[in-house]
Amino acid sequence: MQGKKSRRKSMRNQHGVKIRKCCTSCQHRCIDYDGVRTCSLMQLVVGQRFRCPQWAVADGLMNAGRSQGKVKRREYLMFVFETRMQEREAIDEGLMVPEEMATLDSLRERFERETGLSPFVIH
Repeated sequence: MQGKKSRRKSMRNQHGVKIRKCCTSCQHRCIDYDGVRTCSLMQLVVGQRFRCPQWAVADGLMNAGRSQGKVKRREYLMFVFETRMQEREAIDEGLMVPEEMATLDSLRERFERETGLSPFVIH
């Protein structure tokens, strides 16, 4: 079967995660403010299952399955979310500038100090 074009509809990344070859997983996919999906190469409006010959796996999917992260507590995620919402409101009201937003390290330390818990489920 030499010379035939590959018709596989999926591939596996370097970590063994199966990735379907379609617009949803393509590097060239763009979604505008109205939620309309377009191909940046072909400048066409396309559906999520559309696949063209220029398909290229999205960068983010190449690292899928890489066990680098840690599972975080729901309480910690809600703490960070609420803090960020308060900071955004302060910025919108002109009481704060974006450069004054707390770093994730400082939020993690504050969470540990205030709750006595680690932000991670497994540590």
